[in-house]
Amino acid sequence: LFQDFSYDDSKVEFNVDAPNGVVMEGYLFKRASNAFKTWNRRWFSIQNSQLVYQKKLKDVLTVVVEDLRLCTVKPCEDIERRFCFEVVSPTKSCMLQADSEKLRQAWIQAVQASIASAYRESPDSYYIE
Repeated sequence: LFQDFSYDDSKVEFNVDAPNGVVMEGYLFKRASNAFKTWNRRWFSIQNSQLVYQKKLKDVLTVVVEDLRLCTVKPCEDIERRFCFEVVSPTKSCMLQADSEKLRQAWIQAVQASIASAYRESPDSYYIE
């Protein structure tokens, strides 16, 4: 499964079988879970069945979702910002905003593909590594 999303000059791709484990990466706005609900731009990636982000390149990875197999992802229309979607895990939800509708669709599909591929992998493969 390899898809190419071209938007203006930026290219968006995701590949669930990527050798480095990174399915997709790029900038998204993340709504803070504090009282102010501020939005911050972060570099997100889906890798090894996890959703992670960095404040700056080369920063420590922050894990948003530990295991995507336990999550759902859905577009959010009833919000003050456009191109938003939500990743919901059993313990928390994370509201994210893409830069365009095409990118939002790409991220939603990448999360869904990552969830599906995590189920296809045998559970024993994690212990071998």
